[in-house]
Amino acid sequence: MSHAARVAPAEPWRQVVAPLAGDRSLRGLAAVKRLRPEQREALERRLVVRDYRRNTIVYRPDEEAHTLYVVLAGVVRLSIPAPSGRRVLMHLLPAGELFGHTALVDRGGVPRIFEAVAYTDARLGRIDAEDFLEVLAGRDAHAVGDLASFLTERWITLVQRLARFLAQDLQGRVAASLIEAARGFGVEDARGYVLALRITQEAIADLSAGSLRKVNAVLRRFEQQGLIAKENGRIVLRHLAALEALALAS
Repeated sequence: MSHAARVAPAEPWRQVVAPLAGDRSLRGLAAVKRLRPEQREALERRLVVRDYRRNTIVYRPDEEAHTLYVVLAGVVRLSIPAPSGRRVLMHLLPAGELFGHTALVDRGGVPRIFEAVAYTDARLGRIDAEDFLEVLAGRDAHAVGDLASFLTERWITLVQRLARFLAQDLQGRVAASLIEAARGFGVEDARGYVLALRITQEAIADLSAGSLRKVNAVLRRFEQQGLIAKENGRIVLRHLAALEALALAS
């Protein structure tokens, strides 16, 4: 693993390759090309540059997120662990991309959800979340930070759902879809969780990314096992914990 090193102030970015634009400055990086010149200069001054050898871990899931990264050269792999233990590859990031957005939630400190690894030898620039917001918004950094935190948190929820679905079999996806419906529209009573919203089997099939025929077969099996019931056109989740176990096991 290479040791961290700051780029010499006198000749910044001389060794940084930005193949997407064919130049050697932040001006050519896709993620920041829309910034004003003074914003790019401020970002340049605050980035800490480090080289990573291939397969070196940049950060792991559950580490506290305080910094964002710019890929200055090379490729970074982002993956996310699924409940089954598999790692789902979410993205291969080329030079010019930003990652580490979890640091924008509550201005840093929340657990990361991705594992970031150098897929090739890579050069990355690191910047604290607070500095990044100040570069972007100046005196409005606090207000922009609140908005970025809200949007990033929603984005993370969607990414986690996608990663889980990519790793699950159909039974697990149907169980997870029913659990999400119960959390959003379920009313708890002596029977279990009654879905206040009438959710059709077609909607469950769409939520579960499965064919109607196969999803109906899973729902019938859940009924036979006593996990769910249908009453007056509504679905009742009788054993939420058992459904959660099925979703996590797949």
